[in-house]
Amino acid sequence: MKQKIILLAILLAVFLPLKAQTLAIVGGKPKIDEAELRRQSFDKVWNTINEKHYDKTFGGVDWKKMREIYEPRARAAKTLNEFHTVLRQMLGELKLSHFGVFPKSSQATQTTQPSGGITGIELKMIDGQAVIYHLEKDSTAIKSGLKTGFVVQKINGKTTAEILAPLEKIVSEQTQNENLRKIYRERTLAFYLGGNPETGVRIEVLNAKNEPQVFDVPRYVPKTEMSEAVGNFSAQEVVFEARRLENNIGYIRFNMWVIPQMPKIRQALRDFADTKGIIFDLRGNPGGLGAMAPGVAGLFMTEQLSLGSMTARETEQKFVVYPQDNPFAGKIMILTDYGSGSTSEIFAAGLQDLGRARIIGERSAGAVLPSVLDTLPTGAIFQYAISDYKSPKNVLIEGRGVLPDTEIKQTRQALLDGRDLPLETAIKQILN
Repeated sequence: MKQKIILLAILLAVFLPLKAQTLAIVGGKPKIDEAELRRQSFDKVWNTINEKHYDKTFGGVDWKKMREIYEPRARAAKTLNEFHTVLRQMLGELKLSHFGVFPKSSQATQTTQPSGGITGIELKMIDGQAVIYHLEKDSTAIKSGLKTGFVVQKINGKTTAEILAPLEKIVSEQTQNENLRKIYRERTLAFYLGGNPETGVRIEVLNAKNEPQVFDVPRYVPKTEMSEAVGNFSAQEVVFEARRLENNIGYIRFNMWVIPQMPKIRQALRDFADTKGIIFDLRGNPGGLGAMAPGVAGLFMTEQLSLGSMTARETEQKFVVYPQDNPFAGKIMILTDYGSGSTSEIFAAGLQDLGRARIIGERSAGAVLPSVLDTLPTGAIFQYAISDYKSPKNVLIEGRGVLPDTEIKQTRQALLDGRDLPLETAIKQILN
């Protein structure tokens, strides 16, 4: 299959929960035997990193030594799943985001697109617990009596620890970034909450009184807009919210940087032209199409600037911001947390360094490398970073994250009380 080159700044693995990552690659009869496909795939992964990694020193990793270690393991793999696991382990030695091997998009789509049933629950890992962070309006979770701030302890009789146990080994091999580990845990638990829309799920929680309580929640098919697939970047759910808060403040939240969001953001900024300030809520937004960040930034900039630069092995490219007509002149606040990754980090870090926005909340994911999606001879998707990213002040964000100007974390108690502490802080700073 011809290589599909897509410049992304997105943490792809976020969308492939544990079960999806361990599915076998299936399809028609191969033209050559599987052993040869594996050999070609291993060569492709190793050679691509060797020739195209943006850092000629591989961050201090002896890449030739990695071949000596992992090639025998790859040959000894008994199944295609084991083989792909070996490739992921080898890439994990780089200890960077945006390097991985995943099931081909069609299979991942079958397990992650909202054609399956959901409950309307969004979880966050708070103090090591899976806490209900958000409930979709009119969802079966709300109708069943669940509340934000409840701690999910069991799903269909299995404890969250039991569900996450297989994941812990995988993430320990892939990353040392604790922010990313939290994201993987959330996505895996979300996968187990979903399922056949004709079924339900039994959820055992600690309620507001820290007492165990059981809820039987029917799954349902959400009415959602989907983006178009771009190469190997499969169609994604489009979630967007824009509303005017008290004290004449605009609020914009969207789940991912995909093309259908752009006209929605433009319209929201036009609608909020008379507000005192606008809050961009990028909490949990893992990124998307990197070119969108300077496009949105241009809607409230008065001169041509840059959100930072991508440095490849031999070249450098800037995220140039071109000012648009009638840019918004009010205050800009950006809410971030450990789930804000990639394009969200480029947007936040760039505007922070340029003095155009203040960052409120938590340190971001620290997973910001622009990457390419390619297809291996085995049919799996191979993601690899092609450059590093530096903010306008030449700060490396990978592994570090964007540091908030005002650090404040959402707490379980605040969720139980119906409060959003970072949002409240952003509002206060706009009004001051």
